Amino acid sequence: MEKLDGVITTRRGNPALWVGGGATTSKFSARFVMRAGKLAQACFIARYGHRCNAGQALVPLQKGDIVVELSGRKPPMPDNPEIWCLARQVIDFGVDEQNNPIAYVEYVDISLDSIPPSVWEGAGIYHNRDGTYFISE
Repeated sequence: MEKLDGVITTRRGNPALWVGGGATTSKFSARFVMRAGKLAQACFIARYGHRCNAGQALVPLQKGDIVVELSGRKPPMPDNPEIWCLARQVIDFGVDEQNNPIAYVEYVDISLDSIPPSVWEGAGIYHNRDGTYFISE
């Protein structure tokens, strides 16, 4: 088991993770959470801020969620051989000495074909600021 970086606490005290992504001139990146084979719902969507980052929507985490990070050279599509994909499943939660949340994860395999089309679309948008591509409506 490893610790997942970037986990924060929501106002209600639940562990959560920022998701999002977008493209630059020649590369793309995306981070999103899959729950039961679908994109997880967000508790907050940022309407302003930096472009192409993973801080576009805040998703509360649950045990069993799969956190997926994609990056590579454009175009973002499942058959692109230059894609790096990292998928980790949330196993448990805890807190550190400063009471910051910790999510314990383990690596899992995921098929690029199982990634929803909206993620591929959002990851390919130049300087994307819209986090709705990476969450369930």
